[in-house]
Amino acid sequence: MSIRKQEHKEIGRRSDAVRTKLINRTTKCEELSRRGQASLAQEVVQTVDLPHPIYIDSAEGPYLTDIDGNRYIDLTGGFGPNVLGNKPKPVEEALASQIKKGWHYGIPGHGQAYLAELIKDSSPAVEEVMFCNSGSEATMFAFRAARAFTGKRVVALFDGSYHGIHDYALLRADTKSERSTPTSITLGAGIPEEVSRDLMLMLPYRDKNAYDLIRKHKDVLALVVIEPVQSSNPRLDNQEFLNGLSEVCAECDVLLMLDEVITGFRIEYGGCQEYYDIQPDIVTYGKAVGGGLPIGVVAGSKRVMNTFSGSDNTPAIFAGGTFSGNPLTMASGIGALEYLKENKAEIYPYLHDEGNRMANEINEYCRSNNMPVQMMNAGSMMHLIFGGESIESSRDIDRSHYKLENEFYLHLLGHNVIVPGIHLAFISYAHKPEIIDQVIEAFKLTFDDLREDLSLIHI
Repeated sequence: MSIRKQEHKEIGRRSDAVRTKLINRTTKCEELSRRGQASLAQEVVQTVDLPHPIYIDSAEGPYLTDIDGNRYIDLTGGFGPNVLGNKPKPVEEALASQIKKGWHYGIPGHGQAYLAELIKDSSPAVEEVMFCNSGSEATMFAFRAARAFTGKRVVALFDGSYHGIHDYALLRADTKSERSTPTSITLGAGIPEEVSRDLMLMLPYRDKNAYDLIRKHKDVLALVVIEPVQSSNPRLDNQEFLNGLSEVCAECDVLLMLDEVITGFRIEYGGCQEYYDIQPDIVTYGKAVGGGLPIGVVAGSKRVMNTFSGSDNTPAIFAGGTFSGNPLTMASGIGALEYLKENKAEIYPYLHDEGNRMANEINEYCRSNNMPVQMMNAGSMMHLIFGGESIESSRDIDRSHYKLENEFYLHLLGHNVIVPGIHLAFISYAHKPEIIDQVIEAFKLTFDDLREDLSLIHI
């Protein structure tokens, strides 16, 4: 499916009224943006196609309120961490208690050991844990640990993956390359092409040719990294592919890493490791583990994690950070994970059921109205895809519809539902059925707003 160039120009003409409405009700946001532009090299992440961002003043449960006093149903989920919703009571109480004691020590506080125990108890793959400050740091340290442990240089990623903002992660498949044998290119300036050419290997997602590529490169391949559920292509029907991947990595003596920065403690309490019953050598966490505060976690088997200490004659890597394992984040993470653990029998079925209900109702509305749009979801994380009959990998997502996507989320904001600029949406335990009902209705109204624009997508 695609949009002809001449018709592409027509998209957005029906959005002037909603854009004007949003601009008129966010005058404080507009003024703050002008101030920020005078000093900031990069503004905050833009949410929708407006001349200024929507700046949030407060958050509660399933809602965000901007500095102009407008309230929105929140589908950003803090970009994923807020499994319990905004400002959940267990986390708020844990933070309040810790603030009374101090919020930065530099040297270890007692919270690191306790949070590490909670993470370890969630998965049989986790024997030891190391804390850092972000998911990007976690994947960077994990790549370094794998190279040190194996003595090999190359790390393999999958087409459509996202593993953070360091040089070894900012790669994507060259769309000109063959789907089953993709080559990679770097994202943005400043990353030496040698990284892509000499140190990384791109694999096809959900394609068994990946197994052959691993076998071919096993002598130089230190690590295979995969999002068990890709943020660009959220789906849960990955069991067969992941099973095969695990077997091939074991056969070739190549380490397997699950990047659970987004999926950890969201898909299930034990993450995708629990959902798919798979045991990797290395796991990275972030987002939900910190209860909404910055965190990264490298975890895994003791034999690999020994690289962080140099124990058992393992080559030692350098890792650290001023705020790694800081007491506020540890307290927040403990508050969140303890509550999730105690209530997992209710929370995770609810997130899956309501996520599936939302996706199914939206998809049925699109089908019945002949709208070429589909919502893909993996439980509580979801992505609305414009065009495309069948999505196997991110290669199947038509990027020509990005302008239409932007218009859609602009109109959705006009109906008081906010989705992040990455267009990956999340629901939380705080999104009760009546809130989900309101979200579904807002999506339907937005589809109706853009019925003419959607008709420009040609099959």
